[in-house]
Amino acid sequence: MKNVLLALGYAFCWGIGVTLTKMALSGIAPTPLLITQLSSGVLFLLIVCYVQGEKLPVSWPLLKKGYAGVFEPALAYMVGIFGIRMTTASSATLIGASEVILTILFAAIFLSEKLSHVKLSLAAISFGGLWLLMLGDMGDTRESSFAGDLLVLLGVVFAVLYTLISKKQVATISPQQLAASQQLVGLIVTVTCFGVLSFVFQGFEISFHNISPGYWLLAIGSGIIQYALAFLLYLIALKNIPVSRAAFYIALIPVFGVASAVVMIGEQPGTMQWVGGLLIVGSSYFANRLSV
Repeated sequence: MKNVLLALGYAFCWGIGVTLTKMALSGIAPTPLLITQLSSGVLFLLIVCYVQGEKLPVSWPLLKKGYAGVFEPALAYMVGIFGIRMTTASSATLIGASEVILTILFAAIFLSEKLSHVKLSLAAISFGGLWLLMLGDMGDTRESSFAGDLLVLLGVVFAVLYTLISKKQVATISPQQLAASQQLVGLIVTVTCFGVLSFVFQGFEISFHNISPGYWLLAIGSGIIQYALAFLLYLIALKNIPVSRAAFYIALIPVFGVASAVVMIGEQPGTMQWVGGLLIVGSSYFANRLSV
């Protein structure tokens, strides 16, 4: 039961974090928003480490243990942002849904986790549920870009690589310390990359001006929820359950995202989206019932 609550916890945090990010984007540009979110998440995790007596990942030996942060949040989120800008929301969501299946396949190949027909069937059901859940976005009139689709898919691959690396590391490193070092590495890489882009391309500007206090609070709060709590709960769950099982709960992220959007910003999903949500919840439930 504890593992289920942990898994539901990180799916909930990532899901509601998406809605909070959507709200924050109406008053903050994507680049300063991501930097603010990562910074607030790192600060929160450092405080957690300090309170629990963990060594802070400020020295090189401890910082380099967080190298998975290069893949996620850094590369996965940066590549994903540019990819989403170049393709439709529906295409990006459907490609992102492939993370469940890719994680199961990669876990079987690189971590020797059992790959059964049941897992593959549940993954297919989960993917189908995600497709139905996002069916309402199909009205997007922008043309999908092949390059944008590739960038979104690359972001998904980076996220899967992060999971595989973290699964091995969390067996010997505390989740709090590992999350803090990963997020700190992710922040350093993100700021460096954005800095280089702003230097090379004149049109790429990072501005923190004219942001109201309310949007600052949204950015900080969403950063703590989406980057600190979500990743911390995810690492704690990975310490206790197989990667392939954890992947099914990742599929619940858009379910919580849609539900929080209904409550917080008044969005109204259609019947097919509710059906899709039920398929995802059902596949995740039966995945948890599997012994391996």
